[in-house]
Amino acid sequence: MQETITCKNCGNHFLGKFCNQCGEKVYREQDKLFTHIADDAFHFITHFDGSFFTTFKTFIRHPGKLSADFCNGIRKRYFKPIPFFLMMVALYFIFPLFAGLNMKADSYLRKDYDFTWISLPVFKAKMKNNGATFKEVASKYNSKSPKISKFSLILLIPLSGIFLSLLFYTRHRHLYDHLILSSEILSFLIFSQYLVLPLLAVIVVKLAPQYEYIFKDGSFIWWIMHALFGFFIAVAFRNFYKEKYWLTILKTIAFMFVFFAIIKYIYALIVFLVTMIFV
Repeated sequence: MQETITCKNCGNHFLGKFCNQCGEKVYREQDKLFTHIADDAFHFITHFDGSFFTTFKTFIRHPGKLSADFCNGIRKRYFKPIPFFLMMVALYFIFPLFAGLNMKADSYLRKDYDFTWISLPVFKAKMKNNGATFKEVASKYNSKSPKISKFSLILLIPLSGIFLSLLFYTRHRHLYDHLILSSEILSFLIFSQYLVLPLLAVIVVKLAPQYEYIFKDGSFIWWIMHALFGFFIAVAFRNFYKEKYWLTILKTIAFMFVFFAIIKYIYALIVFLVTMIFV
């Protein structure tokens, strides 16, 4: 007769290798052997490779399909979109070749910055409270802001997801669906502009230094990357929302306009205020 097991996690009584209440696995003494650990590691690696590369291939070749499949219940073959986004952020942390969306302290204090009526008093108050000079506070800010700006990227998912829910109100999708697509769009932004582009710049500078000016000037690359980002968004919208081409193009333009406004006026200000707390 099979032994009844008491789950160490939730206290449920059950038969078999997994608790039917919470899913906790029954671990025995043999599970602590090196051979079992090696088997678990092998299973994880092979499963990771399969799901990750399927996800990545779909993400690059068919923008929006990953989100559409996930929202329609096709999930087993893919990495979940939010963890996939967090993986991109983690890679961005490991290879910080470009400043990305991070702004230096000076940028918040220029006359052409729209929120100097907030940033300037906050900066002066920090100087007074710390008994520090402008240069000292700015130096501390510039050392802390890169990490905080990268952590804060996750804020762009709900901010852009809410706008998507308004932009595609007639498609009658849940907010959850828009958030999933938003995470895929942001994953591409990080991958293309903050991982691939810096790597390409390093390769060009090493192998063909005469073309280094292309990256230093920035304007040409800016237009290329924004065009690529816009193309990805348009295809993703088409695959996800299934609207007419002309409507998809119009909504892509509207989304990009609002998206970069969100970055400039909401995300940047949040990063500044949060960073100043830790300065």
